[in-house]
Amino acid sequence: MNELVFPNINIENLTKWEGDFSPLECIEIKDETHNVKSFTFKSKLDAWFQFLPGQHTTLFLNINGSEVMRTYTIASSPTRPNTITITNKRMNDGVVTNWMHESLKVGDCIDALDIGGSFSVALDKPRTKILLMSGGSGITPMLSMARYCIDLSLNVDLIFLHHAQSSKDLIAKDELEYYQLHKSNFQRHFICDVADSDWQGLSGFLNHEMLIELVPDFVDREIYCCGPEPYMINAKKILESNDFDMSSYHQESFDIESSTAQKNMAINHELPKHEVPPEEINEYNVTLSKSGKVIPCGSNTSILVSIQKQGITVPFACAQGLCGTCRTKMLQGTVEMDAQGGLLKSHEKEGYILTCCSYPTTDVILEL
Repeated sequence: MNELVFPNINIENLTKWEGDFSPLECIEIKDETHNVKSFTFKSKLDAWFQFLPGQHTTLFLNINGSEVMRTYTIASSPTRPNTITITNKRMNDGVVTNWMHESLKVGDCIDALDIGGSFSVALDKPRTKILLMSGGSGITPMLSMARYCIDLSLNVDLIFLHHAQSSKDLIAKDELEYYQLHKSNFQRHFICDVADSDWQGLSGFLNHEMLIELVPDFVDREIYCCGPEPYMINAKKILESNDFDMSSYHQESFDIESSTAQKNMAINHELPKHEVPPEEINEYNVTLSKSGKVIPCGSNTSILVSIQKQGITVPFACAQGLCGTCRTKMLQGTVEMDAQGGLLKSHEKEGYILTCCSYPTTDVILEL
């Protein structure tokens, strides 16, 4: 008979997980719905994970000989620091999620970046009444926040409102219903776009009447919202029309897996600000070594935007330094990089930059 070996859970004797210096080992795969799976990982080096509920990490994978990176919110709670769980949805054109659903197995190891992000209830000083609003796969940061509050038995009045396409698309339904039954300070509400024969609850798109019915005191709550862009636009309109104090509204949205970089321009994105005093703005040349093209780029403009202004198409996705899609090797020069985690430390040492958040401080030559 095999001996049961318990892992070391004394974090005082363990190192903290630091991204690509400690690969992740998949230890559990769970079917959440017909097209959603949860993947639980531990550190291959028995490191522990430090993060805030709602934060994300970026997976670094080799798929069919190509290196790809995708950013996912961590669905598990930091109160359980020996593992992290990523919950994602299979998509028609989702390169990474589809590979994970079809090919990733328990025991497989992958690389990932450090954990980061600024969307978290633990970063704010919220009211003691909180409303978590999510649509579709936007539920993942809300699951982390809810699990965090439940595990710590926080004295908070928590309402969890989730919108799904149909009853078969409800993620973590049984878990949330368990909290509803056993926690006096927790309420859950589900809304489905389509009411099938198995669904007796509310259906249709979220509107003012629904919100009033389900959360009559929403104007008194701190609100966290995540989901597809149309869902969040609609949610904001409902709140603003009711004179909600939008300083108590927080949202997160990045759908890197389904972004179509070649059909969009970072120029039109709401990019992170890079402040440079007017008297310190300089113009430099960015040379693309493969084509020989030389592009002017101001020290207050990202290299990606400058390249796109010349009508040149280059890979990018999130345009926020999260996903690593725009990773490019810098052959010569220096930049100021406002990276937010989308670059492996080992790649940075090899001279790679993220063009979406890199600003030249000298003339630059890129391997493009």
